[in-house]
Amino acid sequence: MEMDQTRRRFLAGSATAGAIAVAGCTGGDETGEEENGDDGDEVEFDYDIDPDLEEGDGSYEIWALDQGRDDVFVYQPAADGDGFALTEYVDLNDLEGLPEEEIVPHMIDYSSDYEYAAIACTAGGRTLVFRTEDHELVADIDTGAGSHMAAFSPDDEYIHVDAIDEESIVRVDADLENEEFDVVDEIDLRENETVLEAGIEEGAPICHQYAADGRSLHTLGPSYHDGALVIVDHDDFSVDKAIPHETLPTNCGTMPHPTGEEFYLTAGLPSSDEEGVGEFYVYDTDADEVVVDGESTEGIDAHGFWFTPDGEELWVLNRETNDGVVVDPETNDVVEEIDSFGPDQSDDPEQRDAPDIMWASPDGEYMFVTLRGPAPLSGDPHASTGVTPGFSVLSIDDREIESVVEPYPIDEFDDEHVELAQDPDEDGPRVPDFHGIGVRPIEEFETGIDTSPPF
Repeated sequence: MEMDQTRRRFLAGSATAGAIAVAGCTGGDETGEEENGDDGDEVEFDYDIDPDLEEGDGSYEIWALDQGRDDVFVYQPAADGDGFALTEYVDLNDLEGLPEEEIVPHMIDYSSDYEYAAIACTAGGRTLVFRTEDHELVADIDTGAGSHMAAFSPDDEYIHVDAIDEESIVRVDADLENEEFDVVDEIDLRENETVLEAGIEEGAPICHQYAADGRSLHTLGPSYHDGALVIVDHDDFSVDKAIPHETLPTNCGTMPHPTGEEFYLTAGLPSSDEEGVGEFYVYDTDADEVVVDGESTEGIDAHGFWFTPDGEELWVLNRETNDGVVVDPETNDVVEEIDSFGPDQSDDPEQRDAPDIMWASPDGEYMFVTLRGPAPLSGDPHASTGVTPGFSVLSIDDREIESVVEPYPIDEFDDEHVELAQDPDEDGPRVPDFHGIGVRPIEEFETGIDTSPPF
């Protein structure tokens, strides 16, 4: 696919960065009206943003992405030791300099020093880069339709973006010193010889991370039936190897081993049309071979996962069944099951939470897990529809839910509002739907591994 340089523009640098400002926190209780896109009937609803900034303890930040309402919520452990304090609120639709179109923040990644955050936005086809110290937007990069995940390369010289609708992996040159960003290359999977010779004719890049050998591993999807793996040499940005669905039907998470050559991948399929799948695979990047071939995650629709900061546990969650497992990275064995990541657990799919992405606190105390809302914007509705939108706080020691942070209480939305949001035939109102999450250390922490991949 020929690069459209006109379409792939960015806003950055001293002049532009000064014009792009993070929206302040305004309001208190808000009352709004949404229009039913079909017949124009107005639906009244009340919701409480609660934007009054609170005092954090300055140890670390949690960035929670609400793709349902295009917001970023930043929390810290509360200064008084009671829960978590809202220390910043960013309404992406209020940012100056962005186009007037829907923006859906999907996933987040940090530079190696945590000074910058890259947020891939599936709707709007863009990647936003924030300076984390002051939460200021410094770049708006057109990275292509369906920009699903953006992650800094280990040396921070590039941001690589998995663009689903483009079926491409996009390379962005990242000059962090001058805060300048430019799309410089692209791998079109439908035109790549290595991918086609492997028999991979369908599937788009979904997620990726970087291995210790200088390559990045990209799962394909979004459907399980499109699952496969593409391995990219990230120095020369070329496809080094492609592994088809028959060998690796991986369509979601990517996670390198913190000290070894092994690489973890998840494969998930909802049970809406057929028997669901919840599995993880382990790929040895040194030997280029699968060493764990589809181990069960003891649930349905295996999705996100994360290491504890001591590197001794890998947590894996199942989105549809709201449960998961703990894997021992020394043996790759499942050593424990986790009963629930969200508080609403039930045999009835409509009555249970749908967890999605997780990230550990750098002190090793908590695992933070996003919870989808009752009207999810992405993923199979059967697996992604949840009860309580926000993020849960699990104790790493006992694997129990300690609390749930719910920036937009779903009970504040009228039932009719939620029902319209759930109707795929309506251009109706939107409700909270938390997907991406990231944790940024502010203080220095002693950990067994780095707190985020690549390790």
